[in-house]
Amino acid sequence: MTRTAFKPATVLTGLVLGLLGSGVVPAEPAVPSVTTYATGLTNPRGLTFGPDGNLYVAEAGVGGGQTAADIDPSCPAIVNVFSPFTAGYSGRVIRVLADGTTEIVADGLPSVTDNTLTNFGPTDVAFIGGTLYVLIELGGCSHALPNNLPAILRVNPDGSTTNVANLNAWLAKNLPFFVKVAPVNETDQEPGGVFHSMIAHGKYLYVVETNRGMLLRVDPRTGAIKRVYDMSIDSAEHNPIVMTRRGNDYYVGTFGEDGGPAELAKFDKGFTGYSLPFQSLNPIVGLAWHGNRLYGVEIFPYDNPWTADTANLVTFDPRTGERREVLTGFASLPNGLVKGPDGALYTSDQGVSFSETGGDGSILRIVP
Repeated sequence: MTRTAFKPATVLTGLVLGLLGSGVVPAEPAVPSVTTYATGLTNPRGLTFGPDGNLYVAEAGVGGGQTAADIDPSCPAIVNVFSPFTAGYSGRVIRVLADGTTEIVADGLPSVTDNTLTNFGPTDVAFIGGTLYVLIELGGCSHALPNNLPAILRVNPDGSTTNVANLNAWLAKNLPFFVKVAPVNETDQEPGGVFHSMIAHGKYLYVVETNRGMLLRVDPRTGAIKRVYDMSIDSAEHNPIVMTRRGNDYYVGTFGEDGGPAELAKFDKGFTGYSLPFQSLNPIVGLAWHGNRLYGVEIFPYDNPWTADTANLVTFDPRTGERREVLTGFASLPNGLVKGPDGALYTSDQGVSFSETGGDGSILRIVP
């Protein structure tokens, strides 16, 4: 320990001992308050604040009635344990105003439902300047959407969308280092990948592909896609699902692998590799910095998956890596985490609702 590091520790220890000796007990950190900011959403997923100060949310929708065979008889109906899929155009992007009311920004976006009633579609949103982009998680022939592939769409001022990056086509030509091999009726591998979240930095969008374990950089002006890191390079599954950035470092939370604990990885600017400095545990679906604290949303305990009302809000100490639970059971299958211009944190509740009709999702506002 250096002398400069030791001095503050000594002063702090003396202060604590002095307080204890005087009968004064140091206060525990304040428990964050949670309020409902908006209601009536349908499988709300990733969220971001726009340059107008309003919150934008991707809603995955509730699929639709069309099957692969309805669209193209040559589409395979069964590709993994979550088949068959049904699809439609119930996904959308909404804007939440300061009073909690919502407005539709883009409607009629692709949406897919698997055999567990989990829905996939618009899964995250990000701004570059004043331009809004939405990430579509699943699609393609076997998901009953042969003409709507996993992609990044630009949302135009009139609410229409333009495909600026065909992620499915890129993945077909750029397979990961490791792909888990299993019979169709036993595998969870998706033919077109699972592109779950994205963030904007500079002129690029950074996309997290969960199923195959890849991190991508996309230039929406040209459609160019670059793999910045393949987490399967160690011949294992990691299932990265969310990313945030601070300074030159990128932080990636994972869903865990084969039922094991999740990871919270730290990458440098060049994505030359990563370290695991944090004491992570449960699947992480949201990350955001608030001051010098890294906050994370854990969707459920890794050893009790897909249970309702078991989400945690945690902090990670960037110096020691310590994980601390600050709220337990505060949400039900949430998704995403973002810091607002008011200093509060926002997350989607009921990001996975298993509802056939939707409308039971909400946005929670957390004051740390």
